[in-house]
Amino acid sequence: MLRREASGSGPRRAGDVISSLFGAAAAGKLSSAQRAARGWFSANGDRERAHTTGVWLRKPGRAGKDPVMVVRLDSNLLAQELATNKELYLARLAHAGVAVSDLRFEVGRARGPEVAREKKPKKEKPPLPDLRPADLARIERACADLPEGLKESVSRAMRATMAREKLRQK
Repeated sequence: MLRREASGSGPRRAGDVISSLFGAAAAGKLSSAQRAARGWFSANGDRERAHTTGVWLRKPGRAGKDPVMVVRLDSNLLAQELATNKELYLARLAHAGVAVSDLRFEVGRARGPEVAREKKPKKEKPPLPDLRPADLARIERACADLPEGLKESVSRAMRATMAREKLRQK
Protein backbone atom coordinates (compact mmCIF):
# COMPACT_ATOMS: atom_id res chain seq x y z
CA MET A 1 0.00 0.00 0.00
CA LEU A 2 1.37 3.42 -0.89
CA ARG A 3 1.01 6.47 1.32
CA ARG A 4 1.83 10.04 0.46
CA GLU A 5 4.23 11.75 2.81
CA ALA A 6 3.05 14.91 4.55
CA SER A 7 5.92 16.88 2.99
CA GLY A 8 4.64 15.94 -0.47
CA SER A 9 7.94 14.42 -1.64
CA GLY A 10 6.18 11.44 -3.16
CA PRO A 11 4.57 8.16 -2.25
CA ARG A 12 6.16 5.82 0.27
CA ARG A 13 5.30 2.24 1.10
CA ALA A 14 3.63 1.66 4.45
CA GLY A 15 6.28 -0.95 5.31
CA ASP A 16 9.05 1.60 4.69
CA VAL A 17 7.34 4.09 7.01
CA ILE A 18 6.98 1.46 9.74
CA SER A 19 10.59 0.35 9.28
CA SER A 20 11.77 3.92 9.57
CA LEU A 21 9.73 4.41 12.73
CA PHE A 22 10.63 1.17 14.46
CA GLY A 23 13.79 0.15 12.65
CA ALA A 24 16.55 2.73 12.72
CA ALA A 25 14.96 4.96 15.35
CA ALA A 26 14.34 2.14 17.80
CA ALA A 27 17.66 0.40 17.12
CA GLY A 28 19.56 3.13 18.96
CA LYS A 29 17.41 2.69 22.05
CA LEU A 30 17.82 -1.09 22.33
CA SER A 31 20.19 -2.67 24.82
CA SER A 32 23.06 -4.77 23.50
CA ALA A 33 21.21 -7.96 24.48
CA GLN A 34 18.07 -6.80 22.66
CA ARG A 35 20.12 -5.93 19.57
CA ALA A 36 21.77 -9.36 19.75
CA ALA A 37 18.40 -11.13 19.99
CA ARG A 38 17.07 -9.03 17.13
CA GLY A 39 20.18 -9.93 15.11
CA TRP A 40 19.71 -13.65 15.83
CA PHE A 41 16.09 -13.59 14.67
CA SER A 42 16.82 -11.51 11.57
CA ALA A 43 19.90 -13.52 10.53
CA ASN A 44 18.20 -16.92 10.66
CA GLY A 45 15.26 -18.72 9.15
CA ASP A 46 11.85 -19.82 10.32
CA ARG A 47 13.13 -23.10 11.75
CA GLU A 48 15.66 -21.46 14.05
CA ARG A 49 13.17 -18.77 15.10
CA ALA A 50 10.43 -21.31 15.81
CA HIS A 51 12.63 -23.32 18.19
CA THR A 52 14.39 -20.42 19.94
CA THR A 53 13.07 -19.83 23.45
CA GLY A 54 15.58 -17.18 24.52
CA VAL A 55 18.65 -15.21 23.46
CA TRP A 56 21.04 -13.27 25.71
CA LEU A 57 24.67 -12.23 26.03
CA ARG A 58 27.31 -13.37 28.54
CA LYS A 59 30.41 -11.48 29.41
CA PRO A 60 33.49 -12.82 27.64
CA GLY A 61 36.19 -14.69 29.54
CA ARG A 62 38.79 -11.99 28.82
CA ALA A 63 38.57 -8.22 28.76
CA GLY A 64 38.47 -6.67 25.31
CA LYS A 65 36.69 -9.60 23.67
CA ASP A 66 33.17 -9.49 22.27
CA PRO A 67 30.44 -11.08 24.42
CA VAL A 68 29.27 -14.67 24.03
CA MET A 69 25.74 -15.13 22.64
CA VAL A 70 23.67 -17.82 24.33
CA VAL A 71 20.72 -19.19 22.37
CA ARG A 72 18.26 -21.33 24.25
CA LEU A 73 16.38 -23.87 22.11
CA ASP A 74 13.55 -26.30 22.77
CA SER A 75 15.19 -29.29 21.06
CA ASN A 76 18.35 -31.25 21.91
CA LEU A 77 18.66 -32.45 18.34
CA LEU A 78 18.46 -28.94 16.92
CA ALA A 79 20.95 -27.65 19.50
CA GLN A 80 23.47 -30.27 18.36
CA GLU A 81 22.84 -29.47 14.71
CA LEU A 82 23.28 -25.72 15.24
CA ALA A 83 26.41 -26.27 17.33
CA THR A 84 27.87 -28.34 14.48
CA ASN A 85 27.26 -25.40 12.13
CA LYS A 86 28.33 -22.75 14.65
CA GLU A 87 30.74 -21.04 12.24
CA LEU A 88 27.90 -20.53 9.75
CA TYR A 89 25.75 -18.88 12.43
CA LEU A 90 28.65 -16.70 13.60
CA ALA A 91 29.12 -15.54 10.00
CA ARG A 92 25.39 -14.80 9.65
CA LEU A 93 25.46 -12.78 12.87
CA ALA A 94 28.53 -10.84 11.73
CA HIS A 95 26.80 -10.09 8.43
CA ALA A 96 23.78 -8.84 10.42
CA GLY A 97 26.08 -6.53 12.40
CA VAL A 98 26.15 -8.51 15.66
CA ALA A 99 29.67 -8.91 17.01
CA VAL A 100 30.03 -11.93 19.32
CA SER A 101 33.13 -13.92 20.19
CA ASP A 102 31.33 -17.25 20.55
CA LEU A 103 27.92 -18.83 20.25
CA ARG A 104 26.55 -21.29 22.82
CA PHE A 105 23.41 -23.38 22.45
CA GLU A 106 21.42 -24.52 25.48
CA VAL A 107 18.27 -26.55 25.71
CA GLY A 108 15.35 -25.62 27.93
CA ARG A 109 12.77 -23.00 28.61
CA ALA A 110 13.51 -19.32 28.33
CA ARG A 111 15.49 -17.61 31.06
CA GLY A 112 14.65 -13.99 31.67
CA PRO A 113 12.27 -12.30 29.22
CA GLU A 114 10.55 -15.04 27.29
CA VAL A 115 10.20 -15.08 23.55
CA ALA A 116 6.51 -14.80 22.75
CA ARG A 117 5.21 -17.85 20.91
CA GLU A 118 1.70 -18.92 20.13
CA LYS A 119 0.71 -22.05 22.01
CA LYS A 120 -1.18 -24.73 20.16
CA PRO A 121 -4.37 -25.93 21.80
CA LYS A 122 -4.18 -29.47 23.12
CA LYS A 123 -6.21 -32.04 21.27
CA GLU A 124 -8.73 -33.90 23.38
CA LYS A 125 -8.19 -37.62 23.22
CA PRO A 126 -11.28 -39.75 22.71
CA PRO A 127 -12.09 -42.16 25.54
CA LEU A 128 -10.77 -45.68 25.10
CA PRO A 129 -13.35 -48.31 24.21
CA ASP A 130 -14.28 -51.05 26.65
CA LEU A 131 -12.70 -54.44 26.08
CA ARG A 132 -14.73 -57.59 25.52
CA PRO A 133 -14.72 -60.25 28.26
CA ALA A 134 -12.72 -62.52 25.92
CA ASP A 135 -9.98 -59.84 25.66
CA LEU A 136 -9.89 -59.44 29.44
CA ALA A 137 -9.61 -63.21 29.91
CA ARG A 138 -6.75 -63.32 27.38
CA ILE A 139 -4.88 -60.60 29.32
CA GLU A 140 -5.48 -62.43 32.59
CA ARG A 141 -4.06 -65.67 31.14
CA ALA A 142 -1.02 -63.82 29.76
CA CYS A 143 -0.28 -62.26 33.17
CA ALA A 144 -1.00 -65.35 35.28
CA ASP A 145 2.64 -66.43 35.66
CA LEU A 146 3.99 -62.96 36.47
CA PRO A 147 5.11 -62.01 39.99
CA GLU A 148 2.47 -60.15 42.03
CA GLY A 149 4.44 -56.89 41.86
CA LEU A 150 4.30 -56.85 38.05
CA LYS A 151 0.96 -58.47 37.39
CA GLU A 152 -1.21 -55.36 37.92
CA SER A 153 1.01 -52.91 35.97
CA VAL A 154 1.49 -55.30 33.02
CA SER A 155 -2.23 -56.07 32.96
CA ARG A 156 -3.08 -52.34 32.96
CA ALA A 157 -0.59 -51.71 30.12
CA MET A 158 -1.98 -54.58 28.06
CA ARG A 159 -5.58 -53.36 28.56
CA ALA A 160 -4.62 -49.84 27.43
CA THR A 161 -2.70 -51.16 24.40
CA MET A 162 -5.57 -53.37 23.29
CA ALA A 163 -8.10 -50.55 23.75
CA ARG A 164 -5.96 -48.12 21.70
CA GLU A 165 -5.62 -50.74 18.97
CA LYS A 166 -9.40 -51.14 18.85
CA LEU A 167 -9.77 -47.35 18.64
CA ARG A 168 -7.36 -47.24 15.66
CA GLN A 169 -9.25 -49.99 13.87
CA LYS A 170 -12.52 -48.05 13.98
